[in-house]
Amino acid sequence: MIAYHEVNEYLDNVELPQSIEEIFTVEHELDGREKEFLEVAKRFLRENIDFESYRFKQVHCIGTCKINLTRTALYFLLEDEIISVHKSILKDFNEEADWTITQFRIDEIKNMDFDHDDSDSSRYETGVLFLKILNERGAVRNRTLRNLNPNHFQCFRDFYTNMQQNKMV
Repeated sequence: MIAYHEVNEYLDNVELPQSIEEIFTVEHELDGREKEFLEVAKRFLRENIDFESYRFKQVHCIGTCKINLTRTALYFLLEDEIISVHKSILKDFNEEADWTITQFRIDEIKNMDFDHDDSDSSRYETGVLFLKILNERGAVRNRTLRNLNPNHFQCFRDFYTNMQQNKMV
Protein backbone atom coordinates (compact mmCIF):
# COMPACT_ATOMS: atom_id res chain seq x y z
CA MET A 1 0.00 0.00 0.00
CA ILE A 2 1.17 3.54 -0.66
CA ALA A 3 0.65 6.77 1.26
CA TYR A 4 -1.96 8.43 -1.00
CA HIS A 5 -1.88 11.76 0.77
CA GLU A 6 1.93 12.00 0.59
CA VAL A 7 2.02 11.05 -3.10
CA ASN A 8 -0.82 13.45 -3.98
CA GLU A 9 0.93 16.31 -2.16
CA TYR A 10 4.09 15.48 -4.11
CA LEU A 11 2.24 15.32 -7.45
CA ASP A 12 0.53 18.65 -6.69
CA ASN A 13 3.96 20.24 -7.10
CA VAL A 14 4.32 19.00 -10.68
CA GLU A 15 3.72 21.97 -12.94
CA LEU A 16 0.73 21.27 -15.19
CA PRO A 17 -0.43 21.16 -17.91
CA GLN A 18 2.37 19.14 -19.46
CA SER A 19 2.37 16.60 -22.24
CA ILE A 20 2.31 12.89 -21.46
CA GLU A 21 5.81 12.70 -22.88
CA GLU A 22 7.04 15.35 -20.44
CA ILE A 23 5.29 13.63 -17.51
CA PHE A 24 7.08 10.37 -18.38
CA THR A 25 10.48 12.09 -18.13
CA VAL A 26 9.93 13.50 -14.62
CA GLU A 27 12.34 12.00 -12.08
CA HIS A 28 10.51 11.49 -8.80
CA GLU A 29 12.10 12.50 -5.51
CA LEU A 30 9.97 10.20 -3.38
CA ASP A 31 11.35 7.15 -1.62
CA GLY A 32 10.32 3.54 -1.16
CA ARG A 33 7.03 2.08 -2.36
CA GLU A 34 5.65 5.45 -3.43
CA LYS A 35 8.51 6.05 -5.88
CA GLU A 36 8.37 2.45 -7.11
CA PHE A 37 4.61 2.75 -7.67
CA LEU A 38 4.95 5.93 -9.77
CA GLU A 39 7.84 4.61 -11.85
CA VAL A 40 6.27 1.21 -12.61
CA ALA A 41 2.83 2.76 -13.34
CA LYS A 42 4.31 5.24 -15.83
CA ARG A 43 6.42 2.53 -17.48
CA PHE A 44 3.41 0.22 -17.82
CA LEU A 45 1.28 3.02 -19.29
CA ARG A 46 3.97 4.00 -21.80
CA GLU A 47 4.42 0.40 -22.93
CA ASN A 48 0.70 -0.38 -23.20
CA ILE A 49 -0.93 2.60 -24.88
CA ASP A 50 -0.42 3.91 -28.38
CA PHE A 51 2.29 6.28 -27.22
CA GLU A 52 2.55 8.14 -30.54
CA SER A 53 -1.12 9.18 -30.37
CA TYR A 54 -0.80 10.24 -26.69
CA ARG A 55 2.67 11.74 -26.50
CA PHE A 56 1.57 15.37 -27.01
CA LYS A 57 -1.76 15.21 -25.15
CA GLN A 58 -1.82 17.59 -22.21
CA VAL A 59 -2.18 16.28 -18.65
CA HIS A 60 -4.25 18.70 -16.55
CA CYS A 61 -4.25 16.70 -13.28
CA ILE A 62 -2.26 13.73 -12.05
CA GLY A 63 -2.77 11.92 -8.76
CA THR A 64 -3.32 8.66 -6.95
CA CYS A 65 -6.56 7.03 -5.88
CA LYS A 66 -8.19 3.71 -5.10
CA ILE A 67 -10.31 2.02 -7.77
CA ASN A 68 -11.85 -0.37 -5.24
CA LEU A 69 -10.77 -1.81 -1.91
CA THR A 70 -7.79 -3.67 -3.38
CA ARG A 71 -6.64 -1.61 -6.39
CA THR A 72 -4.42 1.46 -6.29
CA ALA A 73 -4.28 3.78 -9.31
CA LEU A 74 -2.34 6.63 -10.82
CA TYR A 75 -4.79 8.81 -12.74
CA PHE A 76 -4.27 11.35 -15.50
CA LEU A 77 -6.92 13.88 -16.50
CA LEU A 78 -6.39 14.72 -20.15
CA GLU A 79 -8.31 17.08 -22.43
CA ASP A 80 -10.77 14.41 -23.54
CA GLU A 81 -10.42 11.44 -21.18
CA ILE A 82 -9.43 10.14 -17.79
CA ILE A 83 -6.79 7.40 -17.76
CA SER A 84 -6.03 5.29 -14.71
CA VAL A 85 -3.20 2.80 -14.39
CA HIS A 86 -3.99 0.48 -11.52
CA LYS A 87 -2.62 -2.47 -9.63
CA SER A 88 -3.68 -4.76 -6.81
CA ILE A 89 -2.30 -3.66 -3.45
CA LEU A 90 -2.09 -7.31 -2.48
CA LYS A 91 0.93 -7.89 -4.74
CA ASP A 92 4.26 -6.16 -5.35
CA PHE A 93 4.18 -3.23 -7.75
CA ASN A 94 6.78 -4.81 -10.04
CA GLU A 95 4.56 -7.80 -10.89
CA GLU A 96 3.51 -6.27 -14.19
CA ALA A 97 1.03 -8.99 -15.11
CA ASP A 98 -1.46 -7.46 -12.67
CA TRP A 99 -1.30 -3.85 -13.95
CA THR A 100 -4.37 -2.60 -15.85
CA ILE A 101 -5.19 0.55 -17.80
CA THR A 102 -8.71 1.96 -17.69
CA GLN A 103 -9.71 4.80 -19.99
CA PHE A 104 -12.86 6.89 -19.64
CA ARG A 105 -13.32 8.88 -22.84
CA ILE A 106 -15.36 12.06 -22.77
CA ASP A 107 -18.04 10.52 -25.00
CA GLU A 108 -18.44 7.53 -22.62
CA ILE A 109 -18.93 9.59 -19.45
CA LYS A 110 -22.61 10.27 -18.88
CA ASN A 111 -22.39 11.85 -15.44
CA MET A 112 -19.86 12.85 -12.76
CA ASP A 113 -20.39 13.65 -9.11
CA PHE A 114 -18.03 14.47 -6.26
CA ASP A 115 -17.89 13.92 -2.53
CA HIS A 116 -15.33 15.70 -0.38
CA ASP A 117 -14.56 14.32 3.08
CA ASP A 118 -13.01 16.98 5.28
CA SER A 119 -14.53 15.77 8.55
CA ASP A 120 -12.57 15.46 11.77
CA SER A 121 -12.94 11.69 11.61
CA SER A 122 -10.87 11.57 8.44
CA ARG A 123 -7.11 11.71 8.94
CA TYR A 124 -6.62 13.48 5.61
CA GLU A 125 -8.85 15.36 3.26
CA THR A 126 -9.92 12.97 0.54
CA GLY A 127 -12.36 12.99 -2.26
CA VAL A 128 -14.52 10.53 -4.11
CA LEU A 129 -15.37 10.82 -7.80
CA PHE A 130 -18.47 8.98 -9.00
CA LEU A 131 -18.71 8.28 -12.73
CA LYS A 132 -21.55 6.91 -14.82
CA ILE A 133 -19.92 5.31 -17.86
CA LEU A 134 -21.51 4.01 -21.03
CA ASN A 135 -19.95 0.60 -21.69
CA GLU A 136 -19.36 -1.08 -25.07
CA ARG A 137 -22.86 -2.61 -25.02
CA GLY A 138 -24.56 0.72 -24.37
CA ALA A 139 -25.36 0.07 -20.71
CA VAL A 140 -24.56 2.65 -18.04
CA ARG A 141 -22.18 1.40 -15.36
CA ASN A 142 -21.00 3.09 -12.16
CA ARG A 143 -17.30 3.62 -11.47
CA THR A 144 -15.82 5.17 -8.35
CA LEU A 145 -12.40 6.69 -7.70
CA ARG A 146 -11.67 6.97 -3.95
CA ASN A 147 -8.96 8.81 -2.01
CA LEU A 148 -8.85 11.28 -4.88
CA ASN A 149 -6.84 14.45 -4.42
CA PRO A 150 -9.50 17.04 -3.44
CA ASN A 151 -7.34 19.77 -4.97
CA HIS A 152 -8.29 18.32 -8.36
CA PHE A 153 -12.04 18.73 -7.97
CA GLN A 154 -12.07 22.06 -9.79
CA CYS A 155 -10.11 20.54 -12.67
CA PHE A 156 -12.60 17.64 -12.85
CA ARG A 157 -15.53 20.10 -12.63
CA ASP A 158 -14.09 22.07 -15.56
CA PHE A 159 -13.65 18.81 -17.48
CA TYR A 160 -17.27 17.87 -16.74
CA THR A 161 -18.65 21.30 -17.63
CA ASN A 162 -16.78 21.25 -20.92
CA MET A 163 -17.89 17.67 -21.48
CA GLN A 164 -21.51 18.74 -21.12
CA GLN A 165 -20.88 21.55 -23.61
CA ASN A 166 -19.06 19.14 -25.98
CA LYS A 167 -15.84 21.12 -25.68
CA MET A 168 -12.34 20.23 -24.57
CA VAL A 169 -10.63 21.32 -21.33
